[in-house]
Amino acid sequence: MKKPFDWIGRRGSSKVFSPVLRARSRLAVAACLLILATSPSAARPVLEWGISCGDGRVDVVLDDFDTPWENCCTADVSIPGPTLRTVAGCNGTALAVDYDLRNVAPPGSQNAGQSWVVLQRNLAQARDLSRYTHLRLAMRGSNLRAHDTLEVKLKDASGLVAVALKSMTDLPVWRTIYLDLRELTSDRAIDLSRVTGFEIAIVRCAGCEVADNPSSDPGVEEHAGTLYLDEFAAVDLKPGGAHRLPAASGFAAVTRDATVRSKAADALLAQVVPSAAGKDLLPAWFPETVPNFNSYAQAEALLVFVYEYQETGKAAFLDAARKLAARLIALQIPAGRVQAGAWLSTYVPQTGILRGPDRASQPIPCDGNETLVQDIDTCEWAGNVGWVLIALNKLRNSGLHTDTIALDNAIDRGAAWLIGQLGRNAAYPNLISLGIEGNISAYFGLRAAGRLQEASLLGSAIFRFGWDAVQRRMKSGVLPADVASAMDVSGSWGSTFLRAIGKTQEALDAQAYAASILRVNSFDATRYGYGDIAGPYTPAVEFSAQAAAAGIHDADFVLQQISSLQIPSTASYAGAFPGALDHWYGGPLSPWNTTMAGVSPTAWVYFAQYRDPLIDLLRPALSLSISPATVRTGATVTLSARVIPGTTPASGDVYIALQAPGCTANFCKTLFWLGALNFVTTVQPLLDSWPISPFAGPIFSYTFNGSEPTGTYRWLGAFVEPGTPLNLISDITQPSFEFRP
Repeated sequence: MKKPFDWIGRRGSSKVFSPVLRARSRLAVAACLLILATSPSAARPVLEWGISCGDGRVDVVLDDFDTPWENCCTADVSIPGPTLRTVAGCNGTALAVDYDLRNVAPPGSQNAGQSWVVLQRNLAQARDLSRYTHLRLAMRGSNLRAHDTLEVKLKDASGLVAVALKSMTDLPVWRTIYLDLRELTSDRAIDLSRVTGFEIAIVRCAGCEVADNPSSDPGVEEHAGTLYLDEFAAVDLKPGGAHRLPAASGFAAVTRDATVRSKAADALLAQVVPSAAGKDLLPAWFPETVPNFNSYAQAEALLVFVYEYQETGKAAFLDAARKLAARLIALQIPAGRVQAGAWLSTYVPQTGILRGPDRASQPIPCDGNETLVQDIDTCEWAGNVGWVLIALNKLRNSGLHTDTIALDNAIDRGAAWLIGQLGRNAAYPNLISLGIEGNISAYFGLRAAGRLQEASLLGSAIFRFGWDAVQRRMKSGVLPADVASAMDVSGSWGSTFLRAIGKTQEALDAQAYAASILRVNSFDATRYGYGDIAGPYTPAVEFSAQAAAAGIHDADFVLQQISSLQIPSTASYAGAFPGALDHWYGGPLSPWNTTMAGVSPTAWVYFAQYRDPLIDLLRPALSLSISPATVRTGATVTLSARVIPGTTPASGDVYIALQAPGCTANFCKTLFWLGALNFVTTVQPLLDSWPISPFAGPIFSYTFNGSEPTGTYRWLGAFVEPGTPLNLISDITQPSFEFRP
């Protein structure tokens, strides 16, 4: 048996098709194949799609608020008791709670500095809620400047358990909020088979809101208003539950719009900073006064630039990709620091340079010498590092970067940092963070970097600690109460992760859960999409696009809905996308939805309209690189290959070709390499049906004697389905070099 890429003297069988191998056309074919690989889903009528109060998607109503609850107590006598009224609600009668938390308990009192009111409903007979998974409560606020917390509590014979919903009383429209019963916690487990009462508290929460644009004045917090409550209910969202969508038989496809894709790419290109400290980077959110160069946003932009160059051949995208990658490589934490190899989570310009965020433990800038886990998660978030590796590897696989040595070193150092974070919490072996998203992003980063063994260890740990076997979905974190619904870990990235580790049915089940619980319309009811974390509150463009790209239920409908939010050519940031149609911040995990235009929503609509970079990592990858980039007479050029298999075993024909100088718009002289110094003009594979397996090393070298044509030479390489040259199973890699005698 030959060793992988032991190709000296190898000849392949002849194939008959055009001898001109054009990267752009092949990539277009590949994109079409990705579309055909899934089956389309029909869009549901809008009125049946969003989750709303009175929609009937509950198993039992626990309280319909036909009569007021009992006014239990306040934090202090100085705090007025609430006024309780029954009014028309979203489903029959609602409870209106007029509250005033402007006063706080005075110093020296039992609850000094606190301000809250509590409502109670004691049950004449205990209720059995053990068969349900979630509470569902409809609510609305009257005052957009009242950002106070809502606490929902259940009572049994031993006392109360509760969940706090931060900054909730400013909800401007009716919303039905789902709460997993495991989110309600105390120092003990509640007896769900004998629930004896309910409590709802409104708690003053100072400084709890994040403004639509954090650079602007958040305004005065008024801590008074009316909270409306309706349809307090329970629902079983386990598989087979009446109101859980059944798992689909496959992943949904979308109808792609090349115009939306192209305008989104142009919008990101227009935001590249031309000078100063942020040169060649992009602000994460365009209208912010002080730009935030988040490293995840830089990774997203780099991916878009590489994809768009491969699709269109426009030099501006290649130039932007190379410069952005060079900045990321330069920003990597250098050797000698504790967190060497990582990237900071974000960079902010200050006095002509870029500085990191402040540490979590103290108000000093991150510098790569953090040692506390809380500081590392703030300064060098594993998820961001994973995404930078995904983006840099995409550039490497394309063969388009000129400094391949620096690129390889950056990827290797970043992967080594992630590997060094594995198992930092002894209670969770081989895991990095206690949040699942960071681990999933790190998993894909390690796959992209070719560290398959370590990625496998991390993947097994993610599934072990993050998979909810009862509800069959990914949890938001590994702790018992970390069960709030999150689109990225269940419906999009987490679903693709499950596919990557060979658990396709689990991936479909997780998407069914996310689709059951996170469908929502905008505050003005003009757009539909998916919420991001808990709630749902309002469609989040980035998370809706992630879900559509991953093939969730009604992906085509959702993508059409959010694509209509693309900013027109007559407005600022033309072609970009806002974070959401509505500003919203609040809830148990406090998602922040902003109306500002930014990199993440724009990039993810681009990916949904073109290709999901995580799904790309399920496919095998062939990367070619050349050293040196410029060759003179008497010098030797070396071609190296790197192979990362896909997530399922596959064989492919291997094509490697060389394009000589003198290419025109219509023709390139293309020589297909058959091993050693053997080249032919007829299209032939180097290897037939090669079992794709990991490889990294040189495969060809040549010393120039001066008689060769002067100019640019380009190598092309790809895996294709055996015997079918047009059906690519990898991207085309296309590194080039110059010969100057």
